[in-house]
Amino acid sequence: MVDFLIIGGDAAGLSAAVQIREKHPDADIKVFNKGRIISYGACGIPYVISGDIPKLRKLIHYTPESFREIRKVRVLVEQEAVGLFPREHRVEVKDLRGGEIRKEEYRKLLIATGAKPIRLPFIDYTWEGVFHVHTIPDLERILEFLEERKPRKAAIIGAGNVGLELAEALHRRSMHVVLFDVKPDPAYVWPQLIRKAVKRKIKEKGIKFCGETAVKKLEKQGQGFLLGTENQEFEADVVFSVVGTVPATEFCRDVLNAKKNGAIVTDRCGLTSQPDIYAAGDCASVYHRLLDRYVYSPLGSTANKMGRIAGLNMVGGDVRFPGIMGTQIFKFFELSLAKTGLSRKEAEKEGIGYRAFSASRMDKSGYFPGAAPVKMEVLVEEETGGVMGAAVVCEGNAAQFIDAAGIAIQMGMDIRELGWFDAAYAPPFAPVWSALISAALKAEWD
Repeated sequence: MVDFLIIGGDAAGLSAAVQIREKHPDADIKVFNKGRIISYGACGIPYVISGDIPKLRKLIHYTPESFREIRKVRVLVEQEAVGLFPREHRVEVKDLRGGEIRKEEYRKLLIATGAKPIRLPFIDYTWEGVFHVHTIPDLERILEFLEERKPRKAAIIGAGNVGLELAEALHRRSMHVVLFDVKPDPAYVWPQLIRKAVKRKIKEKGIKFCGETAVKKLEKQGQGFLLGTENQEFEADVVFSVVGTVPATEFCRDVLNAKKNGAIVTDRCGLTSQPDIYAAGDCASVYHRLLDRYVYSPLGSTANKMGRIAGLNMVGGDVRFPGIMGTQIFKFFELSLAKTGLSRKEAEKEGIGYRAFSASRMDKSGYFPGAAPVKMEVLVEEETGGVMGAAVVCEGNAAQFIDAAGIAIQMGMDIRELGWFDAAYAPPFAPVWSALISAALKAEWD
């Protein structure tokens, strides 16, 4: 019987393993991973395709061998969990190389199996030239195809932030790109300020966006493909399917409390509905502190935090995850785009009255070389005056604005308190009045 068994060898699983080993140097810890590669930065995949990151291997933090040597934890790859039996404290694991299934007993179990890409029913994903953009093996196949075939026309199904990052990467390879999405706008779940900026940039770069357009068929056409929508057909040399992910929890969702999409429900210590079983990362739901409920929000930074907390609690700790606020950031060509808290659309859906304040400023003193515009919007709860959301578009680093807004929300700041926040100022780095503070100060005269 293993003291600590972990299913999943990436962000959440390995973060937990590190915490367990630090607290229990002599504990028996075993990690199973379905894939052959562990501990990699999937968020960097578009930047390898674009050439910003020159080598694929730069995305890989540990190999199974280096993790065992440095962190003193065994990681067994190409091992898939196929059954969970909580009463017997047992997991059934399939060796994907030989096909045999064996039983593994545990004292404490962490499920950190992550997420998997949604598969569209009309696509044959075995076709050469059709890709997900999710794993290192995906990236290996994509790079090989791009180098050997030199495709000129790319179709991307899904215009969320990953689809947009991919569109930029392919555009930088001088490819003609068409983006499809069933929603009317690209980056549809992001605040309006960001959606508008993305639409302008798409037009500026000559990328074709087909909004409110469902791709309904995909056929092979010689060396390329024919995509069919309700009213049109499009030719492409390569097709990317990036329509989202779902939790990889098929082996356990019938014995654990899970949301409709299969995300495992835990408490804020990471414990599931079964004793001695924890879950963390993209396979689990996470507490949203503004909505005061559990949501599905797969994100690498969140997975690392959830894994750390689960690991600490598996060895007897009592650490509660304070929750997320929906903070995210992405790059699209020259733009840096970020949000935190609730958007207007989310506030309206929740029936929360709000006021919005916006401001445009430069990201450093206007007279300093390289100064660029920043557009900021702050949402305020109408009843309390508390800051509850923010969005920013700029050409520098949007994190400097959105992180400050996120702290204001997390600490329960009033909009007027935020307006008098003691922010750093020096001409090369920031103006006297930042866009965030300027937007907040508008509440003084509202």
